[in-house]
Amino acid sequence: MPRKGADSQVLAYLQARGEARVAELVEALGLHPATVRRALARLANRGLAERGRGGARLFEAVRYVGDMRHNLGISLEAKRRIAKKAASLVEPGMRVGISGGSTCTHLARLLRGSPVEVVTNAVNVAVELYSYPKTRVHVLGGELNAYSYELVGPRALEAAAKVELDLLFVGATGINERGFFMRDQPEASVARALKERAKAVYVLADSSKWGRQAFGFFAALDEVSGWIRED
Repeated sequence: MPRKGADSQVLAYLQARGEARVAELVEALGLHPATVRRALARLANRGLAERGRGGARLFEAVRYVGDMRHNLGISLEAKRRIAKKAASLVEPGMRVGISGGSTCTHLARLLRGSPVEVVTNAVNVAVELYSYPKTRVHVLGGELNAYSYELVGPRALEAAAKVELDLLFVGATGINERGFFMRDQPEASVARALKERAKAVYVLADSSKWGRQAFGFFAALDEVSGWIRED
């Protein structure tokens, strides 16, 4: 099998599952063990995977702590499916807005190395993409939210009002008949400002968020292009 094909297969498997042993990759992909090991070595050199004893895992640019570390692992498979659906909407050359939150973080990881421009107010999203030269990253200024990795406040709002986006992806803490909600009002305010500058807006949230409400109202159900769920 050509080198590029093996690399792509192994990377796709890691993106879907987070980590895998060499024996698992051999069985699942039908590749020779030596081919898998060489692919993992190349992916590690490109900063896309981290080698471990007997296998590898998807590269983690940020060592998360607290709530974010916990949230990244909740409904993990659902969030990865949502992120994969969202990534399929992104085309080369697009300018893509990405807010904070665990599902948006999974999306950012799938866009590593893509020839796109990413605009974000989440410092962790920026760091997730920092070493991939084809992916340009623009970070809004502002004050770091005490409850997340997002930059908020007047400077973030001022910067958001000046961007132009092809797509905007945002997370949600709660969703009900009234619409989509974020953890707090500062986060929701920046997301609303970015929404006004985007041609299409998608909310990334698993179905467990339905029936919940949080402090920051983002948008009514019919004010976005779509809600991307795991189903």
